[in-house]
Amino acid sequence: MPISRDTVVRFTRFNSGKHFLDSGDAYGRVYERKAPVGLFDVDIRDGEVSITLTGLLMQRATLMRSIQQALDHKFRVSDLNVFEVGEAVMEERGYKQVARDNTYNNETDLDQCFIWEVYTHEDSRSRDWYYDTDAIVLINAHTGCDVRGGYSPPIAVQFDSARHGDAVLPNFTVDYRPVGEATEKWLSDNGINEDMFTSGYSNSPGYRLREAVGEFVRVEKRKQVLYFRRPDGKRNAPLLAFDYDLF
Repeated sequence: MPISRDTVVRFTRFNSGKHFLDSGDAYGRVYERKAPVGLFDVDIRDGEVSITLTGLLMQRATLMRSIQQALDHKFRVSDLNVFEVGEAVMEERGYKQVARDNTYNNETDLDQCFIWEVYTHEDSRSRDWYYDTDAIVLINAHTGCDVRGGYSPPIAVQFDSARHGDAVLPNFTVDYRPVGEATEKWLSDNGINEDMFTSGYSNSPGYRLREAVGEFVRVEKRKQVLYFRRPDGKRNAPLLAFDYDLF
């Protein structure tokens, strides 16, 4: 069941205040920006597609309500910080932390980074947490300026991918596929494998795509299709079309 936008925005636009590591507020703070509406945001200058954390949580995750209520309560009544509260609540419920990272440390297409923590129950029979469909993910969204500080309290979720038995965490990069015979023929004629524009092939599919094609022309957001000129620059040639999603 999708998480309501109001619930998600409470975390992705959490007012984390100022942090002593902020680099002169040069780029502003995430919580000062308007929260996105959809799952994707497209830069109309070059066709670069971003995954919005707000949309990802709204559309591809389920809120673990009883755990979230405990997290919210503990954060209100205790002196624990935004990171300590998550571990405290999960340990009280028989969970142990098995993985933790910041998306800042890897190549992603996210519009804002976050720290994720995976917790599995002490009774779990799964040999690998990555495929434990009962695992819980806590997310602390970065809402400040400098990535070293300014995070939200945790939101407890399970991603749709986990319920399908694939993985606890989805890929945080956008995949692209050719649309139409003209684009497929161009790929074939130039010996380009369309798989190179997917996360299964590359850790940066969008970069690979923009490197291969010509000038970005336009986007059809409702259809999620990007149009590019061919790299040879011929104006009368059919445009190259690619759709984008988390395939």
